[in-house]
Amino acid sequence: MHRRSYLKTAASAASLALMGFAAGVWLIVEKLTAQASWPTLLDLAWWGGGLVLLCTETAIVLVLTGALICLHRDSLESRGVPYVGRPREWHAGIVVRFVRLLLRRLRALNGLRLGQLDLRAGELVKIRTLDEILATLDSRGELDSLPFMPEMEPLCGRQARVFRRVDKIFDWITMSGLRRMHDTVILEGLRCDGSDHGGCQADCPFLWKEAWLRRSSTNERVIASQASGSDLRPNLRQFTKRIDPETSEPRFVCQLCRLPEATAQTRWNDPRNLLREFLTGNVRIAPLVSFVAIFLFNSVQRRCGGARFPHIATAQLQKTPCEELNLQPGELVRIKGKHEIEQTLNAQFKNRGLWFDKEMTRFCGGTYKVRARVSRQIDERNGKMVNFTTPCITLDGVTATGEYFEFAPLDEIVYWREIWLKRITDKANS
Repeated sequence: MHRRSYLKTAASAASLALMGFAAGVWLIVEKLTAQASWPTLLDLAWWGGGLVLLCTETAIVLVLTGALICLHRDSLESRGVPYVGRPREWHAGIVVRFVRLLLRRLRALNGLRLGQLDLRAGELVKIRTLDEILATLDSRGELDSLPFMPEMEPLCGRQARVFRRVDKIFDWITMSGLRRMHDTVILEGLRCDGSDHGGCQADCPFLWKEAWLRRSSTNERVIASQASGSDLRPNLRQFTKRIDPETSEPRFVCQLCRLPEATAQTRWNDPRNLLREFLTGNVRIAPLVSFVAIFLFNSVQRRCGGARFPHIATAQLQKTPCEELNLQPGELVRIKGKHEIEQTLNAQFKNRGLWFDKEMTRFCGGTYKVRARVSRQIDERNGKMVNFTTPCITLDGVTATGEYFEFAPLDEIVYWREIWLKRITDKANS
């Protein structure tokens, strides 16, 4: 049924696009074949009409493009074929270097804030020494309300490459929507092991303030941080817990818990949010155009009462099933097809409390290695440690792309139920 809705919108958009193209050709022919010069008012009307037609035609073509993308992806989903695609980041090339140089010059004219490096995805940086970083922190061990956590201490003095710039986040804690962040990046491969936060297994990427970094070069020697006066350093572990004023119980504090305070409200419809993702190297042009096309297509579907993409059906189960495979890190698994997973979901798209998100549909049918079994993590809404009654599975290389959330850059690990996976044995491989 949903596919019929996609086809209907695609056919309508194609018809309108052809009509718009014909109207554009007619306007051009009329202009070129005019026997005499047009009055000024008529000439202005021609240019105005042409501009309106061009904008309308562009929007219709984008809707048609979105419909075709959705039809293609839906076909892959129905056949159990993943469509992960290339990494969304763009790190090199003449265009990238030119954009970076231009933006730095423009920002330099206005003056950069203290600690601001205006880093882009792909740049090489060196993490400052612990003493340098401690000098930037307030009495709560934070800079701009973002904690520098004790798990980050061993990384001081290391080189790393910027994975993504974090200019915005989606607030899952207070559900206030999209929020703006400044002077913050994620570095490739550097994630929190939770060792100083009760063994939290969320495996979140560290957020690094630019004041904690400096630009580096490939031939620079990496020297471990050996700053003096270590006895006088504050113990960052004292900031990992705080007392809840209402219950007087200890609560964990981490970077994710403090994101609402470390960010400011921004609007979903602010085009600068998407433009920043492109100009900072977080998103290539192809994924960006795909996002805009799918967004416009879904907008049309919503207004016309059609099905939106990606479409996830549910079995409307009162009690969702469970399957124990006892999967261990390093084992090879195949993610089941979307239709198989849909049979395990309740009306809220959940299986035993775990949400099957639309971000996950692109991985269905793919083969991956088990990264970890997750049985506990901090609830960032209240700082409590939550122990899962049913462990979740994480897979190597399977993180949220953020495509349906304006390319939110946090690179979150995706959780899977074992019933959504199938172990691939040596016999099956052979």
